[in-house]
Parts: sequence; C-alpha cells; structure tokens
Amino acid sequence: SKFGQALSCRPDLVGEGVAAALQELQDRVPAFDHQRARNIVEEELGGAGKELLDTMGTETVAAATLGQVYRAKVGDKTVALKVQRPGVMEGVAADSLLVRSAASVLEKLKNPISGERLLKPALVQGCDEFFSRLFEESDYEREAANLAKFAAIYGGVEGRGGDSRIIVPNLFPELSTKKVITMEWVEGQRLSEHAMVDSADLPTLRLGIECSLSQCLETGVMHADPHGGNLLKCEEGGLAYLDFGMVSEVPEQVREGLLRAVAYTVAGEYGKVAELFGDLMLIPQEIVDDPEQLEELTEALSDTANAILERPDPSGGGSSVPTLRFDRLIGAIAAFAPRFQFQLPPYFLNNARAIGTLEGLAKSADPSFNLLSEVYSFAIRQLFTSNSPGMRKTLKDLTYDPVTGRPDFKKVKELIQEASLISGKRKRRIVWDTAKTG
Repeated sequence: SKFGQALSCRPDLVGEGVAAALQELQDRVPAFDHQRARNIVEEELGGAGKELLDTMGTETVAAATLGQVYRAKVGDKTVALKVQRPGVMEGVAADSLLVRSAASVLEKLKNPISGERLLKPALVQGCDEFFSRLFEESDYEREAANLAKFAAIYGGVEGRGGDSRIIVPNLFPELSTKKVITMEWVEGQRLSEHAMVDSADLPTLRLGIECSLSQCLETGVMHADPHGGNLLKCEEGGLAYLDFGMVSEVPEQVREGLLRAVAYTVAGEYGKVAELFGDLMLIPQEIVDDPEQLEELTEALSDTANAILERPDPSGGGSSVPTLRFDRLIGAIAAFAPRFQFQLPPYFLNNARAIGTLEGLAKSADPSFNLLSEVYSFAIRQLFTSNSPGMRKTLKDLTYDPVTGRPDFKKVKELIQEASLISGKRKRRIVWDTAKTG
C-alpha cells in the first residue's frame, strides 16, 4: 500500500528492518484491469483520447498504488500515459479514518510508572500530513501544476562544464485531467542502488546531488518522492525527474537553518546545531528552550557526529570538511529521534534516501567523492554573501573568540581558506564579496 511505501521511508518510526522489507514490497503492486483503464481514458478525454486508446497496447510499463502507466503515441511522439486506479480516492479516505483512529489510540498509551507517553512521535499529526499529501498526489491536475513549477526552475539546468543537464518531461495538458495525465516519454536507466555507473557518469550523479540540495537549501521547491524509479540516467549525460505527484515547499527558515547547521557541524559546534532544531521544525521549541533537554540533545548529536563523521588529518593541508556516510546518518537519526519528539517531515527522509542513493553511486564511480563537501559548498557560499541576521550570526560565531568577543584571525584565515578550496575563488575575492554584503 501507499502507507507501506511511506513507512519504508520512515525508519525513525518503524525501524530499519521493517523499512527495508516494506521497500521491497512497494515494487510488487499488481496492475488493475486493462479494460477499466481504457474506459477511464475514454471517459476523461472523450474523442481527444482516441489516438492514445489506439496506441496504448495491453501491457503496463509500471503499476503503483495510485495508478499505472502505459506507453502510447501522440502523433510521432512517444508518451507516458498514467491512469488513476479505480476507487483510489475512496480507499484513501477509508484508510485515513482507520489509520488516524489507530494513531490516536497509540498516542494515548502511557508508561504506568512515569505517566509519560510510550510513543513520543506525533502520530496523528504524521497521519494527517501523510494522507493530505496522498489526496494531493491522487489528483493528476495538481501533478501537472507541480511538473510545470518544477520545470520552470530546474528544466534544462546544466551541471559543471555543461556536460550534464536536468530533464523534465513535457506535459500534454490537453490530454490530462484529474484521473489521466500524459507526458513525454523519457528513456533512461533507473538510478537505483543497483545501477551500473562508471567515472563517465560522475557529472550526472553530481548534478543530481546538486539539484536535490538546491531544492532543499535554496529554492524550497522540492520533488518529495525522488526514489530510484523516479530518477533516470539518460544518454549524453542527462538526469530525468519523473512523477510529480508530490512536490513540497520547504519554508525559508528551514532552508536557512539547514545551511547554518551544516556550517556548525563542520566546525564541531554541536551545541549550536542543537539550538537550531526548533527553527528547523524538527522538534518542539519547548525542548530547545529547556536547558536540561538541550544538553541531552547536544550530547546525542555529538555522539552521532563522532559515529558518522570521519575528520581528515589537520596536518594534511587539505580541506577540513569531514567525510559523511549519508546512509549512516538516516540510521543514526532513527536511533535517537524518539527521545526528543522528532517531527520529521516526509520530504526530509525521502530526499535523504535519494541523495544517499546518488552518493553511493558517485562513490562507486569515484571513491574520493565527499558528499558533505557538496553540502558545505552551499553553506559556505551563503555564509559569506548573505545579509540574513541568522547567517551573519553564524559567521560571527565561527570567526570570533567567544571569550574576548573579538575576531579570531586564525579562525578567519581557516574559514577563508576553506571557502577558497571549495569554491575555487581567490581568497581576496572571497574577502571582497564578504565586505560588499556588509
């Protein structure tokens, strides 16, 4: 079910083992009756759908919980025709009532000794968010609007050197309704963890990671379901995004908070990272405001960082950015999330998994690839150029002596050196750009 697919991306709720098992099950959804699919196309499109009906064949190319996809023709163009599964909206409504009732009961369970809730995650809130997203994803008119929004920002965006680009399929709006959507067919290889890649694919993989990070950290328009089946490696260095049923908006305060958290993490300032968790909308603000719980969160973050980060030898003279295994990060979050009433938005872990898959492929093509350096490049750029009070505070925290309240020129030099290594800019240019922002 779609709920099982969602839980496969929520190891913080169900555990890594159950999540992995659900991930396998989500690829085995049976197709519904072909004649019913033809009837839906005819009812939705009328005479305009005749060519699709004549060319769609009898075999589906993909089947999912909400619908299934056929390969068809429009003129001389090959298209993907997606048809909504019959009764899906009624099924979603019934499931939402059942699951929400169960979540409400589970939330009320308490420890008989302490009186505290046994399950700290906000289950009812999570169910409400999940099913509201599911209703949206079931509406193909909304998916068409999401596709247009995403294409306007990322369609045709090129990677470094212009040797790779983002591909977003063209929509056929006259052949799309709430229950049927028709878009350009894109040929490519699914970017699952089993995809075959080599060094020639690294620009494409790097572009996918940069695009995912840009969605989360810069524009806030985020493809919220970027699993391996929705990312295709195309010929001549293209990376195609498919399935736009779920496109999330990441609030500006969260985007900035993530950038600041990355900068503090690289500097080893885990207390500062913990203080941002309220702004990141990951835990209730009252936990951050409680000194005792904040100290516990800081310790948990420090332990997690020590487990998943490998810091380079400072005598090496290279970048000070540690190496991060993104897949370990997800497991680490799952381990301590229940202690602090984490409220992880689905797009966080969905995109973390997509980035983790891309990172794994990039490392197979280039073992020296460092994902955290890619993330840090976004943070360092904003750190030196943003006028935001939050970013200016972080820059001051990382370059001033906390005791004297004056600039620590050793810290300043090290940060400028790091920015130069990552951006490829001369140190003087970085100082000049920073000075211009005031």
